[in-house]
Amino acid sequence: MKSQLVILLIISFNILSAQTKNTRLLEGVISYISSQNIYVKFVSTNGIEIGDTLFLKNNNDFLPAIKVDHKSSTSCAGSSIISRKLEINDLLYAIIPEIIKDSTTEAVISTTLIPVVIPTVTSGEIITKTTLEPVSSFSGKISVQSYSNFTNNQASYDYQRWRYTFQLNANRIGSSGFSYSQYISFAYRADDWNRISSDLSEAIRVYDLAVKYNFNERTLIWLGRHLNNKISSISSIDGLQFESGINEWSIGAAIGSRPDFNNMGYNFKLFEYGAYINRADLLANGDMQNTLGYFEQTNDFKTDRRFLYYQHSNSAIQSTRIFLSTEIDLYKKEMGESKTEFSLTSLFTSVNIRPSDFFAVMISYDARKNVIYYETFKTLVDSIIENETRQGFRTRLTLKPFNNFYIGGDYGYRHRKGDLKPSNNYGGSISYSQIPGIESSVTVSFNKLSSSYTEGDIWTASLNRPIAFGFDVMLGYRFTNYKFRSGIDDLKQNSVSINLNTYFLKPVLLNFTYEGIFWKSITSGEDVQSSGRFLANLTYRF
Repeated sequence: MKSQLVILLIISFNILSAQTKNTRLLEGVISYISSQNIYVKFVSTNGIEIGDTLFLKNNNDFLPAIKVDHKSSTSCAGSSIISRKLEINDLLYAIIPEIIKDSTTEAVISTTLIPVVIPTVTSGEIITKTTLEPVSSFSGKISVQSYSNFTNNQASYDYQRWRYTFQLNANRIGSSGFSYSQYISFAYRADDWNRISSDLSEAIRVYDLAVKYNFNERTLIWLGRHLNNKISSISSIDGLQFESGINEWSIGAAIGSRPDFNNMGYNFKLFEYGAYINRADLLANGDMQNTLGYFEQTNDFKTDRRFLYYQHSNSAIQSTRIFLSTEIDLYKKEMGESKTEFSLTSLFTSVNIRPSDFFAVMISYDARKNVIYYETFKTLVDSIIENETRQGFRTRLTLKPFNNFYIGGDYGYRHRKGDLKPSNNYGGSISYSQIPGIESSVTVSFNKLSSSYTEGDIWTASLNRPIAFGFDVMLGYRFTNYKFRSGIDDLKQNSVSINLNTYFLKPVLLNFTYEGIFWKSITSGEDVQSSGRFLANLTYRF
């Protein structure tokens, strides 16, 4: 009896030993990056679940890169959890744990049914799926720019401008739910420093200054001045913003105020509030995003504007990206009387088609009225009789007949009722990069403009090539020829430019640009007039 029990235990141990827990890797490629999600294409997403992690391979290590929020049969989408920047065509891997019995027949079946792209490895060799702590990341940019203008034209004068910027993004500080972002600039003219130094706030512009807290991956709040990508047409909001979501749906709300029109400062009297709903879907060939929002903006707490906002984008058609954005105003005030009225304020739609690396086309349509803020611009509103819609159409075609050689053409049309004639512009360009023998890039372009008040054309040529010690140089020439219909002198300008930049001192960028413009003035007796611009830029990225 004892010997039978021992034999049974040995057999059981051998059976359990034959069932080893291995993992297999599914390889995918980043196909599209939106403001909210990163999309990864697989042969099949069998075995990947919402909440799983996709990994980036770095030598022999697998780094957590994306948390899966959405999936279809062949695609996944989610948010980045890695500090480095992910780009289109980067390879990512899903790690799928499984029990594989030690049977040759079953192993063959398993390999046949499951799209294994690279060889199976044991779970001890890589990081397996687990609950990951938030990944901290810290990045930013500090830059100093000097812009100088000098001329021999008596109607103008020399001056110099300074601009300092400080951008910072600290995500998941200390692996917590807290994040911080800022984008601040300080700009002034050198000859105005005495006045600015007595009140520095006149030169400071705050575009972003906010704290974010993630309760989880889908629920978060912002406090401060923040530009929300889902409602970017609203511009920055000073106040509180909230967003949460489940599955494909996200909802959000905002309450606060608009930055001051004059100095981008805080102005609580420009109170505003609103809400939006967003749905993100994964399709066979890509994704689809829809956002619908409602906002009311006030001035001194009186209704200034009330409108609906809708944005749509999708890549349902292979190699095609469709975008649409529109705003519908709901509030109107005439002769001091307020009323609700639907009015289409803007409509923009574009289609980008890129069936191959050798051909791409873009078509866009834009219809827009002036946005009326009834309390902010009372005097202007009283004088407006009609607010005509401006309509525009634009298309661009790009051909690549062979490597590094591009031919482009574009056409634009714009018209508004009351114009003497529509505005038309068209142009073309030829570009050849990395020319053999000289290792340079050359571009030649032409643009023709015809409108109610001017006829003209612009010719440009540029050459760009690397030189010694990590420096790149670009030489440019532009000829401008404009004829005006309103009694203004014709304009013929010749412009030359040189640009020198280097990343030799990475992560420091140095950039120097000079542009000289020369023309003849009839009023000054055909004397040659000239002006020059010099830009110096120092940027440190971290």
